[in-house]
Amino acid sequence: MITFRPLKDSDAGLLLIWMASPHIQPWWTEGNSTPEDEVDDALNLIGSDDGAAFIIELSKRPIGYIQSSPCGPDQPEGALGLDMFIGDVSLTGEGLGPQILRQFGDDLLARGATRLLMDPHSANDRAISAWRKAGFDIVETRGDVTLMSRNPKLSA
Repeated sequence: MITFRPLKDSDAGLLLIWMASPHIQPWWTEGNSTPEDEVDDALNLIGSDDGAAFIIELSKRPIGYIQSSPCGPDQPEGALGLDMFIGDVSLTGEGLGPQILRQFGDDLLARGATRLLMDPHSANDRAISAWRKAGFDIVETRGDVTLMSRNPKLSA
């Protein structure tokens, strides 16, 4: 069973191990940022109005990280940006990514999010595939970023 528990300061060591992993670091760190910078950014979301951060657990075992944050003024009010990764490399390619994204996204939309956005690197085919399987559509590609969105389903 997949659950999402709020990130705690005590998760810093685990996050650092994951963010320094070869299957995550190239896609997660930007520019001159380091895995340590990214861990600090994640921990800054604890108790913040700027977003929410969670450890993804599979049967109570930590396997990854997911966060949401409000989008900028170019998006509708209530739009949220998402980022996630599966930290345990042995669980990648097992279909968990789309399941996690769908479950997390369903919950956010049920709570009133108006749009969910993700911007994986255009060369990160695994992430783009997972997001598409979770109901996200490609909006556009800008340089090395592919903007993807998921909107609430409209009732007929």
